[in-house]
Amino acid sequence: MNEIDGQLVLQVEGRLAGAFELELLKDCWQAARAKQPNRKILVDLKSVTCIDQAGRRLLQSMHGNGVDFLGAGLATQDILEQVMERANTSEALDA
Repeated sequence: MNEIDGQLVLQVEGRLAGAFELELLKDCWQAARAKQPNRKILVDLKSVTCIDQAGRRLLQSMHGNGVDFLGAGLATQDILEQVMERANTSEALDA
């Protein structure tokens, strides 16, 4: 975890797949939210090499709760666009 311009940045590297990795990210995110609920959280995915379906669902949930993402690779950017689109669609259906 780092801080940039008052935002808490969670850096993720390697695979965002598998129960352990996803649980670790989820725990870090929820701990950060609990400690400082009004603080903006940013997840840096620039060093992520793979995101599985469960990882996409976690990112969708995080985005729906106000988290923003940084992603550099084309594949990661494409996944993030899909995640944000689905989160926005879910929010519209819930309204």
